[in-house]
Amino acid sequence: METNKPQVIFIHGGDAIRDPEKLYQLLKSRSFNPYEQKKKWRDGLIEHIEGDFECHTLSMPNAFWADYEAWKIWFEKMLPYMRDGIILVGHSLGGGFLLRYLGEHTLPVRVAQLHLLAPVVLDLEDCDGFLIDVDTWSGFKTAIDAVHVWHSTDDTLVPITHSEKLVELCPTAILHRFTNYGHFLMESFPELEAVITKTT
Repeated sequence: METNKPQVIFIHGGDAIRDPEKLYQLLKSRSFNPYEQKKKWRDGLIEHIEGDFECHTLSMPNAFWADYEAWKIWFEKMLPYMRDGIILVGHSLGGGFLLRYLGEHTLPVRVAQLHLLAPVVLDLEDCDGFLIDVDTWSGFKTAIDAVHVWHSTDDTLVPITHSEKLVELCPTAILHRFTNYGHFLMESFPELEAVITKTT
């Protein structure tokens, strides 16, 4: 249902695995219990803010076999519905996707806040196609009022050096540094919620 509330779009992470055998091994190694539903920080955040915000969680195609062009096509399905003052939140590979997309394309609306959580910036395994060229990246083509980068020093999946490099490339970005949040797989993220809700 369309509203006049500020919009928040969440883009999840994933893996751009290209070796089928590696994907099969990854799937075999994952635990599965249909009765155990882990709550994600995004779910709690949406519960807290949905009275004041219009929230959208985009399910990007093939998260384990992610392809940048496929994600781009799917993301652009949302463009006609975007309004000025939108807030974009990308986690991990989703952060890398937004970083590349907004550096190559101009959205038809102004972005009030861009939040990149443990974004993939530097060369990293299974992220083919989602990476910017840090030697030639010249900034965002889309108008963005505030860029927030979130990373924890104990992240073992995407080292904090990725976000530190991004802040070098984009000095106006604010780096929120933590020591014990890992790859942001926790159940709540009050710090992010506090920044998002400052707009109301």
